[in-house]
This record gives sequence, structure tokens and C-alpha cells, in this order.
Amino acid sequence: MNQRTRSVIVVGGGTAGAVLAGRLSEDRGLSVTLLEAGPDHDAYDAAVLDPARASAAWEGATPNATTPMLLEKGGAIPMIQGRLLGGTSAVNGLATLRGLPPDYDAWAAAGLEGWGWKDVVATFIAAERDVDFGSSPIHGSSGPLPVRRWRLDELSRAQRAYYDGMVEVGEPVVADINDPSQLPGLGVFPVTIDEDGQRVTTSLAYLTAEVRARENLAIRTKAEAAKIEVADGRATGVTLVSGEQLAADEVVVAAGALWSPMLLFRSGIGPAEHLSEYGISVHADLPVGSTMSDHIGPGLPYRHGGPRGGVGGPAQVLVVGASNGTEIDYHAFPVAPVPSEDETVFMMAVFSLRSSGRGSVRMGDTPGSDPIVKVPPLPDDAPGRLRHAFDRLAKWEQSAAARELGCEALMPLDLNAPDAVATALERVTLSYGHMTSTCPMGPVLDADCRVHGIDGLRVVDASSMPSIPSGNTYLGCVMVAERVAVKMAATEPRQ
Repeated sequence: MNQRTRSVIVVGGGTAGAVLAGRLSEDRGLSVTLLEAGPDHDAYDAAVLDPARASAAWEGATPNATTPMLLEKGGAIPMIQGRLLGGTSAVNGLATLRGLPPDYDAWAAAGLEGWGWKDVVATFIAAERDVDFGSSPIHGSSGPLPVRRWRLDELSRAQRAYYDGMVEVGEPVVADINDPSQLPGLGVFPVTIDEDGQRVTTSLAYLTAEVRARENLAIRTKAEAAKIEVADGRATGVTLVSGEQLAADEVVVAAGALWSPMLLFRSGIGPAEHLSEYGISVHADLPVGSTMSDHIGPGLPYRHGGPRGGVGGPAQVLVVGASNGTEIDYHAFPVAPVPSEDETVFMMAVFSLRSSGRGSVRMGDTPGSDPIVKVPPLPDDAPGRLRHAFDRLAKWEQSAAARELGCEALMPLDLNAPDAVATALERVTLSYGHMTSTCPMGPVLDADCRVHGIDGLRVVDASSMPSIPSGNTYLGCVMVAERVAVKMAATEPRQ
């Protein structure tokens, strides 16, 4: 390894960026600068750290970016992303589902060596400190992220009615939904909360006071990147919106699935035809922003009288379902809002874990304006697969637990009707908030997340995933960042 200090700029201090900065700065041969467009995590308030008030973060309790995602048949889904240190790990549902072995084996089968399940499972284990299961063949006890499952006495009233009702109608209970051998079934979300029941973002976990004291790590907040400087086929640094220029041996973009492609576009990396519309010189003609995936599905609104109850987060209990009995292909769970008193409205979300990958991110009126994001349409077979989930929910509606709480559909629908899925989708279509694959390994990046045709530049976040995992993408972002940090510390930049 070259003995001189290598300088690295990480653009974006969110879920993946905080992990990268913390891990890369462990190598004293690297000088790491982390750039975050928003404020430091001292901007967190009670609504951010209290899981029971997690939904309040979507309503302006913490700095965020709201991006409308356009649906194929009209309308839009507003997508909230945290714009502060810790990023969307400060506003999400805290769920730490890993996805399934076939998801990652498909990455390896596509030619991305080192990304199969046998390669990544050890990284998932090393990242967590599981207070329920401790050290085991599939769980870790010494990682930076504390993980535990919601307890039944912490559940909101709707969540408990869902759990008890699903047990009543015969759904098998799963002790650990991160254990593929136990699925499908009914389980409880594992979440990143500490012993005091407070949210732990990736910045709080990876950028501790001890880490921030390292001489080779500089964290700059309220420092938004305008473009990556590229000369002779190599990234040479970053220009901030303020006009300040920062030089580096390597630049790592970790701005998220919607904003990483936007930064690449402004830097001359993306589809040549699209860049030419804005007069941007092309450094690399790549299908950036062309293959966005997400978990999409219908939402079924319900109400019950009285307060929400419980102390846990808005998503607590879920069915990990298999429409054919074995192949996991949907999640179904109630999303309960912030605490209320007189009446509680909650949404039953049914998400297809498969994506068509036909969503997109493109520049808007100007390169500096918000992106135009199109939601990937559901795969052609999704309505048929989601039929199974609707059959289960129809039985839950008639369960003693649901009836005793007084759960009432706000948009009455015969869930057994042949067109029930299509009707529900027309009424309410939801996003799981799992946008991925806008700068995927394969077409845009190599297996080390390096941008094809541009030396010294990587993209490391959900956008780099070649396809979407069958679960929440939060922990997947941590895994990708952990693995790339190891690669970067062990190798020199390409010449």
C-alpha cells in the first residue's frame, strides 16, 4: 500500500455515508472528509429519538427533503428523506431486515463477485449488537448498531389486534424474521434502539465522540456538493454549492438513491442524451437513474376508537408472506401514526417485495432543481401474488381481536373480490420508501462500486444495489458501506 496519506471525500452523511466515514477513518493512511448538506445530529429532537413519535419526523420535526414520486397512472407519493447527519436513518421506521439469501446470490450470479449471501451474511452479523439473541450463527453481539424486537407490551392497540388476530386465523408465529429458515410467518420487526428505548441512527452508532476526535476525520455539515470535478477521466474533488473547491484522491458519493444520480448528472456522468438536454459535457455515458426499484403496494385505511396506545414505533408487527407457500414475496403490516386520543387511523400496508426496476430519476427544470422521480410500476404478476395477502387480511378482519378493538375499514372493500387488489391500488398506492438501484453495480458500477470509466469515483448507498432485496433496505445500506470501506482501506486508487 502506498505510504502517503490518501485523501477521500465522502459526499453525504446519511445511512451509508456515516458508516463509510467511521470505518474509513480507522485507517490512519486515509484522510477522510465527510460532507453533509444538512445540520449535525445535534439537530435531533425528542420526536426523532423517540420511536413512538417517529412519524413526527415526516412532518418537519427534523430537517428533511420531500420529493414527490410520480405514479404511472397519475398522482404522486411524497417521499421524505432525512437531510442531516444520519440521513434517513433518523426518520425511517428503524426496521433492520436483511433481505433473503436468494437476493444476494442473484447479485453474485450476475457476475458481482463477493456479493453472494455467504459473503455478506458475516457483515450483517458484525454490524449488529443483538440484545435478544446475542452471538449466534446468524446474529452478532458486539457491532455498533443495537438491535432488538418490539415486545408485545410495547405494541400499539392496532398492532396488538393485528398480531392476535393473525395468530387466531392460523398464521404461524416466527421468533426471528431475520432467520430465513423460519419464514414465512408472523413476526415482530427488529429495530435499532438502545437500552433506553431511543433511536440509534448510523451517525450516532458510527460517528461517536471517540471517532469524531480522530485527526484524520473532518466532518463538515451544511456543506452541499454541487458537482464532482472530473479531469482526464478521473475524479479530482468536489465543488460545493458555495463555490468552494475541495481536492481529493478519491470521491465516494453516498447521497441516496434519489440524490446520488442527481450529483452524477451534474458532473457529466449519466445518459448522454439526457445530459445533452442541459448542455452538460459527458464524461461517462452510463444508464444512471434508469433502473430505479422500490417496494410498492396498496394501502388499506382503518380506524378504531380511542388512543393509539403503545410505546413502540409506527411499524411493529408484520406478516412475511409467500403467495406460493415458500417464496417470500410480500410484507403485510399496519402502520400506526403518532399518538392520538379520540380516534386512531392506521394504514394496512401490503407491499410486493419484487420490483419491475422500471422507475427512474431525471433532472427537472434545471440541473440544480429537484429531481423528477417516476415510481417503478409493479411487476406484471404482482396483483396475483398480493391476492394471497388480501385473503389473509380478509380473515383478519373477521377475527375476534380485530372486532373487539372495533377496527373499521375507512374505504370499505370486499377483500375476497377478484378485483380487490386492483381496486385498492387505484385508491391508495404506497411506497415502502426503499428506493434502490439508480446507480447499480453492473451497468454503472463495478463490483467494488467504482464508476465505470471514471477513476477515483465510487457510489456507495442504496443506489448501488443491483437489485432490490426482499426486505427493508436500511441494513442493506449499512452492509454495502461496511464492505466497500474494507475494500477501500485495502487497495490504492486505480492509476
